Amino acid sequence: MLILTCDHAGYDYTHRLMEYFKKRKIEFKYLGPKEFNAEDDYPDFVHPAAKEVLKDKDNAGIFICGSGTGANIVANRYKGIRAVCASDTAEAFLARKDEDANVLTMGSRLISFPMTLKIIKVFLTSPFEGGRHIRRINKY
Repeated sequence: MLILTCDHAGYDYTHRLMEYFKKRKIEFKYLGPKEFNAEDDYPDFVHPAAKEVLKDKDNAGIFICGSGTGANIVANRYKGIRAVCASDTAEAFLARKDEDANVLTMGSRLISFPMTLKIIKVFLTSPFEGGRHIRRINKY
């Protein structure tokens, strides 16, 4: 399942993504915030979302904040989370191919919404290569 969360900076993009996923019948679970609040803090939403991703090996996460960096730092505190902060499709592809990334973080203040959709599509459809990369991941 796809786990979505954001802070105030990612609120608009995330709600637009939910509509996009609904139209395409892509299953997701949204973990807040329930309403826009310019004073909210991304860790309050990323912590529970990261824990939700870890509940099933088939889960993946998309976490959006202003830069993508804050959400990425919080997500990567969890053993088993391999989060990438991607601002283009090449980063998303390589993170999936080489690192088996299971969380994508992005910055709504840095990436246009159409680019966000392209990055997500690559992230969700790119396979993990395995091989020598498994050895490296096991060293985390």
